[in-house]
Amino acid sequence: MTTTPYRLAAASTSATLLTALTLMPLVDGPAWLVAMVVTVLGLTLSGLGARLVIPWWPVVVGVQALVGLIVVTALFAGDVAVLRILPGPASWVRFADLIRAGLQATHDATPPIPSGRGVILLVTVGVAAVALLIDVLAVSLGRPAVAGLPLLAVYCVPAAVLPHGIDWWWFALGALGFLVLVGADSSDRIFGWGRVLGPAGDAGGEGALGGPLAGGRRLAVGCVIAAVLVPAAVPGLDQRLFGDRGDENGSGPGGNITVINPILHVRENLVQPKNTVVVTYTTNNPSPEPLRIVSDDVFDGRQWSPSVGPIPRGNRVQNGLPTAPGLTPQVPRAAFRSDLRTYDLRQTYLPLPYPTTKVDIDGPWLYDTGALNVVGNRVTTANLQYSAQHLAVAPSVDQLENAPAPSQAMVQAFTKLPPNAPAEIRATARKVAGKGSAYEQAMALQQWFRSDGKFTYDLNPRLPQGKDASSQDAVLAFLHNKRGYCVQFASTMAVLARSLGIPSRVGVGFLPGAKQADGSWAVSIRDAHAWPELYFTDVGWVRFEPTPGARSGQAPDWATPPSDTPEPVQPSPAASASAPVPQTAPEGQQAPQSAPEQTPPLWSRILDAVPWRVVAALFLLLLVGFVPLAITEAVRRFRWRRAANGPPAVRVEAAWEELRERLEDLDIPWAIFWTPRALQQRLATDHVLGGTERAALGRLVTDIEQERYAPPGSPVRQIPELRADVDTVAAGVAASSTISEWTRRRARWLPTSGWRTLIGAVRRADVAADEAGRRVGDGVGSSLRRLVGRR
Repeated sequence: MTTTPYRLAAASTSATLLTALTLMPLVDGPAWLVAMVVTVLGLTLSGLGARLVIPWWPVVVGVQALVGLIVVTALFAGDVAVLRILPGPASWVRFADLIRAGLQATHDATPPIPSGRGVILLVTVGVAAVALLIDVLAVSLGRPAVAGLPLLAVYCVPAAVLPHGIDWWWFALGALGFLVLVGADSSDRIFGWGRVLGPAGDAGGEGALGGPLAGGRRLAVGCVIAAVLVPAAVPGLDQRLFGDRGDENGSGPGGNITVINPILHVRENLVQPKNTVVVTYTTNNPSPEPLRIVSDDVFDGRQWSPSVGPIPRGNRVQNGLPTAPGLTPQVPRAAFRSDLRTYDLRQTYLPLPYPTTKVDIDGPWLYDTGALNVVGNRVTTANLQYSAQHLAVAPSVDQLENAPAPSQAMVQAFTKLPPNAPAEIRATARKVAGKGSAYEQAMALQQWFRSDGKFTYDLNPRLPQGKDASSQDAVLAFLHNKRGYCVQFASTMAVLARSLGIPSRVGVGFLPGAKQADGSWAVSIRDAHAWPELYFTDVGWVRFEPTPGARSGQAPDWATPPSDTPEPVQPSPAASASAPVPQTAPEGQQAPQSAPEQTPPLWSRILDAVPWRVVAALFLLLLVGFVPLAITEAVRRFRWRRAANGPPAVRVEAAWEELRERLEDLDIPWAIFWTPRALQQRLATDHVLGGTERAALGRLVTDIEQERYAPPGSPVRQIPELRADVDTVAAGVAASSTISEWTRRRARWLPTSGWRTLIGAVRRADVAADEAGRRVGDGVGSSLRRLVGRR
C-alpha cells in the first residue's frame, strides 16, 4: 500500500481546519475550536485505520460517521449517554434541545455569537460533516480538486452573514488549505512513477518536476491570486468578497459589537404589506415624543451613519446615563417614566425616548457617551420588556434664538461635509435660510420643507439608481424633484444645516404611535421615521420636523411658529416632472448674491475628477513592473559584494555570471555546454562589435579560462576592471543592429533575469516544503502500519 491515503488524509484535515478558522468572526470564544478539532481528528484517524483493514470506501465512511457520532455524544451528552459515549434516547433529547437553543441564538444574536453549548454543537457537527465530505472526495474517491467546493461553502458562510463581509486574510487561510490539498495529490501522482530526475540526471531534482507548483497546482495558485486581485481592480466586485469597510455597519465596543444602521431600512419598514405592531408602551407623559433608535452623525456623501468607536464595558444603562450633551439646568424639562415591550423588532440599538437617564433592562446594554445611543452587546431588541426614566426637554424660543455660537470642536465634528459637496447644495441653503441666527435659519429650512417649498411626501421618489436614500446624490435629486419620504426630508435638512455651519445629525426611530383604549401606545412598523437634530449651545440637540404634517404631525413646540398652520400634504404615488431649485427667496428674505466661496477650490475639483481606482490600478501595475528590476539590482549588488570578500576566483566567476545574465536579458542564447571561446566566436560572428568591445570580451574570456584551467596562484584583475569590461560588452551587444529597440528597453527596465531569480527561489522553497510534507506523511503512515501490525 502506498502512502498516498495518509498524505491525502493529512492534507484534507489541514484544509478543513484552515478553512474552518474563517468561522472565528462568527462565534465568540475558543470553546468551539476545541470541540471542532477533536471531532475532525477523530474522523481522520478512524478513516485511516479503517482503510488499513477494509479499503472499500462505503465501509470507511460508515466507520468515520460512527466514530464522529461517538465523539459528539461524549462531548455534548456524555452525562446521559450509554457508557458515557454511546447515544441513547436521552442523548437524542439532549441533542434536540441543544440544536433548538443554538438555532435560537443564531437567530437572535449578532456576530460574534456567544458560544453556548447549542452553538458549539451546531458548528462542530457542521464542520465535521464538511470534513467527512472532503475526506470522501479527496481520499476515498481521489478527487481533491472537487473537494474545493465544500471548502468554498464553509468560507461563504461568514462572507454572507457578517455585515462587513470577511477580511482577506481569512480567504487566504481557506485558499492555503485548498492548495495544500491539491498539492499533496499532484505530488503523489508524480512520485508514484518513481524518483524524479533533475536536469543533470540526479534523483530527486526539482528541475523536471518544478515542485508542487507545477501543472495543476500552479494553475490553482494562479486562480487564487486572480480571485484576490480581480475583485480589487474591477469596480463593484470588491464589496462582499472580503471585508467591506463602508459605513453601513460599524464596530462597537472594542470592535466586538456589530451594529446595523437603521436608516438603511426605513423605507423597507414603511412599505411593509402588514402594519405589524413592534413596540407597545405605557407612559405618564401625556404627549409622548418619538422613540429614537439611533442618531446618525457621520455623513460621508454616501449615507448617514452612526459614529463608531470603543464603548467602555462599564457604560451599562442600568447604572444610569449621563446628562444629554449640551443640556444645561436652565432648560425647562420634566421627568417621566415609560414601560416598553418589543416584539419582533430585531435591532442592535434600543428604542428609547430622548434623553433617557436610566434603563431597567436585563442583558448587556451599553450607552455611547457622545450620542446616548444604547447598543446591545451581542443581544438584540427582539421580545424585550424594560422601563426607561427620561426627560421631556422644552427649550424656549428665546433660548434657541440667543444660543451662543457652538464651540469649534462641535463645528468641526458635526458640520463636516464631503469635499465634493455640490455648490448647489450650499447655494440653496443660503437662499432658503437667509441671514439671521442659527435658530432663524433652521426655522426657515423647516418651513420651506413643510409648506413653502411645495415638497410632496412620496414613498416612491425618483432617486439616483444604486444610491442610498440619504446620500449626497439623493439630496441633490430631492432638491430638484421635491418628492420623497422622511429620510430625504431629514437628510436634506441636516445637510443644508451643516452647509450653514449649524451642527446637525439625523435621528432614526419611530413616531409615538397610536393611543389604545387602555391608555397604552402601540407603535407599528410603518411608524418608522427619521428627523433632523440640530445642536444649540446650552440647550443641546434639538429635534426639528421638516417632513410634511400629513405624515409627521405637528412640529415640536419650539419649532412651531405662532402662525404655523400647515396644510396636510397627501402622499402621491405618481412622480412629477423635475423642477429646478427656486430662484427666489422665501417672502421677507433677500436672495443672496452668488459668492466665489460657493464654488469649491480648483484643487478640490481636480481631485474629484481624478479616477482614483484607475490610478491605483496603474500604480499597482507599475509597482509590479519594477519587481524584476529591483530583484536584478539586488542580486547583482549582492554578487559583487560577496566577490569582493571572497577569493580571487570568485571575482572572475561573478563577472562571467553577470555577463551571462545581461546577454540573456537581451535574448542572446547561452548554452551551458559552450566553452568561453565558443561564446566569444558566436558573439563576434552574430553581432557587430567594435574594437573596444572585442578587447573587453577577450579579457573576460582569458580571465575565466585562466581561473578554471591555469595552475592556482595566477594573478586576477580587480572588481572595477571586471565590471567595466562586463558593462562594455553588454552595451556593445545591445547597441548592435541585431537587437531591437524594444528588446533593449525591456532588458533595461524588465530584465527577465529578475523573474527567473524570483521563480527559482519560489520553486526551491516549494520543493523543500513538499519534501517536508512527504516525510511527515511517510512518518504518519509508517506509525499507523506499525500500530496495526502491517508494513
